[in-house]
Amino acid sequence: MRSDRSSHVAALLSASPPGARRDIYAVDVEPGAVRASDPHIPGTVEHIVVSAGRVKAGPEGEEVELGPGDCMAYRGDVPHRYEALEPGTKFVLIMQHV
Repeated sequence: MRSDRSSHVAALLSASPPGARRDIYAVDVEPGAVRASDPHIPGTVEHIVVSAGRVKAGPEGEEVELGPGDCMAYRGDVPHRYEALEPGTKFVLIMQHV
């Protein structure tokens, strides 16, 4: 979306389905430990938007490396994990429950 009145440009990364609840977390993480998570309730989807550093995230065995400006969504109702690959890694984690 572009604005007629300013140099503002926005892109919708993910529309929320009707009836969904979203929890938003600001995450600061350092290399050296993997955060492994058990499955959440069925239908849970996690979204990550990286602002600094590099992170490896996703369902176990399907992790993807992401850097600043990258975003991804993955199933949160299966075992999943994330780990920092660089010092000062920061990202926003959005957990969507339907």
